[in-house]
Amino acid sequence: MGEVPIPASGLQFDFVVVGGGTAGCCLASRLHSLLPQSSVALLERGPDETENPLVTNPLAAAQLPETDLVINYKTSPQSQLNNRQVTNYAGRLLSGSSAANYGAWIRAPATDYDHWAERVGNPRWAYKELLPFFRRIESHYDPSGDAEQHGFQGPIHTTSGRSYPLREPVYAAFLQAGFRDIPDLNAGDALGVAPWTENWKDGSRQHSNKVFDLSGVKVFTGAVVARLLVDDDRVATGVALTDGRQIQAKREVIISCGAHKTPQLLMLSGIGPKEELEQHGIRQVVESPAVGTNHFDHLALHQAWKLKHPERGLALGSPAFSDPAYMLGYPVEWIATDAVPSHLLEPALIEDAGAQPGIDPKAHPNLVPSCAHLALLIAYAPLNLSGDYNVPLDGSHVSSGALLYKPTSRGRITLPSADPNAEPVVDPHYFSTQADRQMLRAGVRRIGQIMETAAAQGIIEGETTPKGLPSLTSSASDQDIDARIKDYSEVWHHSAGTAAMGKNIQDSVVDAELNVHGLKHLRVVDASVFPEPISATPQATVYAIAEVAAVLISQGLE
Repeated sequence: MGEVPIPASGLQFDFVVVGGGTAGCCLASRLHSLLPQSSVALLERGPDETENPLVTNPLAAAQLPETDLVINYKTSPQSQLNNRQVTNYAGRLLSGSSAANYGAWIRAPATDYDHWAERVGNPRWAYKELLPFFRRIESHYDPSGDAEQHGFQGPIHTTSGRSYPLREPVYAAFLQAGFRDIPDLNAGDALGVAPWTENWKDGSRQHSNKVFDLSGVKVFTGAVVARLLVDDDRVATGVALTDGRQIQAKREVIISCGAHKTPQLLMLSGIGPKEELEQHGIRQVVESPAVGTNHFDHLALHQAWKLKHPERGLALGSPAFSDPAYMLGYPVEWIATDAVPSHLLEPALIEDAGAQPGIDPKAHPNLVPSCAHLALLIAYAPLNLSGDYNVPLDGSHVSSGALLYKPTSRGRITLPSADPNAEPVVDPHYFSTQADRQMLRAGVRRIGQIMETAAAQGIIEGETTPKGLPSLTSSASDQDIDARIKDYSEVWHHSAGTAAMGKNIQDSVVDAELNVHGLKHLRVVDASVFPEPISATPQATVYAIAEVAAVLISQGLE
């Protein structure tokens, strides 16, 4: 990488990318390859820890939140979760969250992207149009895989198919619970049970800084941006750092700071809701009321299940769970996606719509027949248990996760002050709609059904519950499920939507070409542009957005 110091007089580049995370590294690299005569700067506030063992090792991912390489944007107290403050992790280093996540590689169903394209009024974001970009970034793990769906020469190698001791009974449990088999989760059709796919390669993390060539990019780590520079014609001309130095952009500034920091930087630069800016004495440049709104994430409930024969080395923590292959990724083999029946979901959407005049709940995208509302999985370790839910990592337990892919709750990001070094206020409003409660309850009951199958009963004794609470079965009451969710749910750290793509400045922040409404030469390229939740972990889609952005920018200069 072309890492250089910033002189006091500042520097000038054709393109300035703010945020060296998942999207930023990919975008900067692709811009340089598509426009080799143009200069590209990449600014990242964190350090370069490319070969740090905590970053590269799959089983060390759980330790990263204990370091300063990950930041916890702890939420404000959540009224629907017993006023708990929920952790919101994101990477604070070069490569961003791609250097700190668990490596899941999941595309959303085709219908998610098709609805995205319909919502923003541009077919570019439909699944068929995004497919070339998904193929471009991956080297699919199966060389005989569908070449229409997958790429085989991209920088990111996907993996699947590690065989753990519980592989067959867990798969059988999903089938016995009524899930259909899907050979490939990442082929546009997601309802059913499929092999878990991730992007660890030979047991090493493939984060964005590592897989995308930045040798032609000027990379600045430890660079904290205070605000964007915008002239009187509302043209973005560069950035000012917190130490007063400036970096000029001759062509474009691209913000890739993630769903928490991107809206904060926009507001610190005078782009946002008038009342929010006035509260902190920030001069408004553009009235953009949607900045920081539309926040969503994937809320989940995890449960621990005691094994009948832990001495057989069935789970992480057992001395007999010793095959080196088990340590090459996340200890999961299968993931299922499920739809909540419309007779349960539609009344909840109608109830929620009572507070939202003008919205037709029967036209809600969550009612599309192929919509995947939930992700369900079983991990061979007691993972993601929160609070005082303490289960030993000694090979005696596995865990389940029921994750809400399609929340209707929406929160917002606001400013604590005009200080760029202060972290934003995150208020997601988790679990605040009847639809979310209905969907996550259904997910918890589906986990109960899976664990009540003959296949699962052959390997587990039962649920180990927190504080002696009742076990959550397939027939658990709403009250028991809600009580557990309120005290023990967590998120999968997939914040998105806070600079959403859309048709106009009243309800979105960027247009379908990622340009910020009301300004010139300014784009946003990260998960904050998602207009609505997708039924997937965000990593693969964020890379696809960065690939699309590089093409859009380069074509605009031809």
